[in-house]
Amino acid sequence: MLASTRKTLKTVWLTLALPVLSLPGAALAHSDNYIEGGFIDRDLEGRDDSGVRIAGSGQVHRQLALIGEYVDTGQLEQMGLGGRVFGPLQRDLDWTAAATIEFVDVGREDDTGYGLRGGLRWRFARAFELSPEIVHFDAFDEGFTSLRIAGSFAFDRNLAIQAALQGGDDDRIEAGIRYRFAPGSLR
Repeated sequence: MLASTRKTLKTVWLTLALPVLSLPGAALAHSDNYIEGGFIDRDLEGRDDSGVRIAGSGQVHRQLALIGEYVDTGQLEQMGLGGRVFGPLQRDLDWTAAATIEFVDVGREDDTGYGLRGGLRWRFARAFELSPEIVHFDAFDEGFTSLRIAGSFAFDRNLAIQAALQGGDDDRIEAGIRYRFAPGSLR
């Protein structure tokens, strides 16, 4: 039984990894080794509260990163862990897609769900980055879908301020800083 489970997991891993590894190796405009955090105001199903958000990304392959996010707004805590694939569309424009496992605590209730997101990352005017996305997560047998636009302004190769606005089932306003461990290119 254990051997068949390992074989199945290996087959699933190879099925998911081979398309990612075969993506073209064009120069990507962005660094995926960062940590960011700051203030968040969140309205989810009538729970409108402010708190803190911490997120990070670690690039493990040219076009694959491990990602995580933790949000605490009092009664609502959510942590997502997963992976993101990305690839170039043009010199300063990448597509992105991510999947996460979501751990959600609301008061005395908790649930484990999943998250999906997809969008674009566009670097322009040397220090600016915009990232429009469609974001979805499912928990407590209910789906939450929103549109998100995030932006950042880099003061130097490693440090940037960032902000995001998200609207839909999960409304958010975010502001904070981002520190890049392995800087992307500033053109």
